[in-house]
Amino acid sequence: MDGLLITVGIIANPAAGKDIRRLVAAGRVVSNQEKANTLRRVFAGLVSTGVERVLVMPDLSRLAAPAMEDVEEQLDASYLKMPRIDHQDGSTQAARLMADAGAGVIVTLGGDGTNRVVAKGAGDVPLVPISTGTNNVFPQMVEGTLAGIAAGAIAAGVDGVDAAVTRCKRLDIFVDDEWVDMALIDAAVSTEMFVGARAVWNMDTVEEVFLTRAEPTSIGISAVGARLRSVSIDDPFGLRIRLGKGDGPTARSVKAPIAPGMVPEVSVSEWGVLQPGERRLIERRPGTIALDGEREVTLLPGRKVEVALTLDGPNVVDVAMVLRLLAPKTEENE
Repeated sequence: MDGLLITVGIIANPAAGKDIRRLVAAGRVVSNQEKANTLRRVFAGLVSTGVERVLVMPDLSRLAAPAMEDVEEQLDASYLKMPRIDHQDGSTQAARLMADAGAGVIVTLGGDGTNRVVAKGAGDVPLVPISTGTNNVFPQMVEGTLAGIAAGAIAAGVDGVDAAVTRCKRLDIFVDDEWVDMALIDAAVSTEMFVGARAVWNMDTVEEVFLTRAEPTSIGISAVGARLRSVSIDDPFGLRIRLGKGDGPTARSVKAPIAPGMVPEVSVSEWGVLQPGERRLIERRPGTIALDGEREVTLLPGRKVEVALTLDGPNVVDVAMVLRLLAPKTEENE
């Protein structure tokens, strides 16, 4: 019976928008109160489309509690049966449980890092990512009510709206030929030896960057690539960039907004297109690889580490396109 219900998953990251970049840059702080209010608007949009069940990842801040109370008589909203885990593995586990429970779409609140760990568990379930984090290339700056309407339409299988679902690219990380992790937007090789505060904000510590996208309107490490060549979500390739002084034919210096309020000059020694399936060997030792802005993989001596681009990333919903597809196709007075 549960599998027949129109079901939406909700994963909200309480820590998104609160990392060290608030101290070293002019990044905005998105309070838990604002996230809770956004969720109330999302739930209102879901109700309007006939969604019958909402599965929520439990978190210590109980971000979704007010929204769940708002709609308790209109749909079945409940927390997943899982521990409250305040680290990224919890989001991956929650996404996997939602997919197994028949969720037609998962709404996320967070930045690139949040969506990366959700995508690891979501499988083919489309994501509706709402931006509340720091590096926001993957998630969209969208009003919560509209995101809820779009998510509900996708979950309900409204005719034609599946055209607004796009398969994204991703970067796979291999250690000794075994897959260990992934990034949705960027993988940056850092000279920093420890994960520490995770967030990358000092470009002087970055030696090499791999990108799935490089859009001129984005902020973060991918902005460096956008100053070299624009790469969209639909382009079947990415970019590879080696930083530092150089005198080769592609060497140059660019100014890029790598964080809110930070537009440093970045030296590029060499860059080029990254083709799908092309594995690039990481030679830096010791160091770390930052995935979507946060250091995750430690580079140890004696281990072969490679980065590869694949076109088989997560499905993502274009909210604006869904709303256009839902709009009437003819004038009322015709």
